[in-house]
Amino acid sequence: MRHAEKEQKSTIRVKDFLHEILSAASSRPSRTLMTIAGTILGIATFIGIIGFTQSAAGQISEKFNTLEATQLHLTDNLPKTSQKAALSFPTDSLKRITALNGVKSASLYWKVDSDVHPLSISTKPTFGSQNSTGFAVYAADNGLFDFARNSMKIGIPFNSFHVQHQSHVAVLGEKTAQHLGINDLTLPHTIYLNSEPFSVLGILHSVTELPEIDTSVVIPDTTSLKLYGKPTATSPAQMMLRTDMGAARLIANQAPYALRPDAPQNFLVDAPQDWSKATRGVQSSLSGLLVGLAVLALLIGCVGIANSTLTSIFERIPEIGLRRALGARPRHILAQILGETALLGGIGGLIGMSLGLAAILGVCFVQSWTPVIDPMLLLLGPLLGILTGTIAGIYPAVKASRISPITALQHL
Repeated sequence: MRHAEKEQKSTIRVKDFLHEILSAASSRPSRTLMTIAGTILGIATFIGIIGFTQSAAGQISEKFNTLEATQLHLTDNLPKTSQKAALSFPTDSLKRITALNGVKSASLYWKVDSDVHPLSISTKPTFGSQNSTGFAVYAADNGLFDFARNSMKIGIPFNSFHVQHQSHVAVLGEKTAQHLGINDLTLPHTIYLNSEPFSVLGILHSVTELPEIDTSVVIPDTTSLKLYGKPTATSPAQMMLRTDMGAARLIANQAPYALRPDAPQNFLVDAPQDWSKATRGVQSSLSGLLVGLAVLALLIGCVGIANSTLTSIFERIPEIGLRRALGARPRHILAQILGETALLGGIGGLIGMSLGLAAILGVCFVQSWTPVIDPMLLLLGPLLGILTGTIAGIYPAVKASRISPITALQHL
């Protein structure tokens, strides 16, 4: 009776328990690696996808926030029904706007109305009345090139001297230059807007803020006023501003009064929009989709551990039967198998987390992104691995705990 009572209370020391788990994992290193391969891939995919999503969303948010916080447009508020050319911007618009605290640069520009002034853009003087299809003429002050900094492909932009003296100079958009066959300014080039000659000073790369410049000819605004008159309601004058971070909304309120304190209503202000809700929606949808794929990868790893562990148990039936014959209880077998799979899952989680973080950093380095990594990922990887291993080991552990010594003898 005493012997039976002791048998019912049999226990296994923690030290022995850990020793058995480590021995089982290290006795078959190749199988151990194959078993945790699925978990490694699953955790690496999970961590990588979350990190990629957060980093990509961070870049999206940064782009939207920069745009929201630093740029705005003012447009001449001419009645659309008016046929009269007008310019509400004063001659010293640039000086007035840049005097505002928080304004970094500004430029006044407009498209020369092709309906009022049909212009043919050519390398030879023409007297026709048809505009070059797809190409336009823009009038601008020299402040435009503050927005197009580092965008000069070759040559130089026109400057304040050219603006002040109404010079016949031009800067070409990249596609306009290709259309005209001008690729080199080593020798001087002249283009003609109908019969008016303009010396080509430079060729621009694409300007992000004004993509239409790519297919345009840009001339000084004072020259345009002299030759073609004021802008029209169809092509009104506009002013583009770049501000310090976070100052755009304030400048949007101040700019009309700085330009025309007597008639601020003459300007329509394109104030920065709040993109935060839109970006949060994009981030949420993107995160949900990719996390779903990552969970699927984890499930595949879970199935891999379960299958490998189940195969291992069938090979270890004699060993398990011997343990049962020596006094091991079903719960001891159950705990041992779960401990083994949890250990393998934890190792897979650590390796997978490391590979996932390395992949995130590598991609961000190549893309010149700022990595956005939640510190919780460092803890989440191993924990997910342990959880995956534990869940994967439940069925094999239950199966192993039900093996009796008699059944084990039949497999000897």
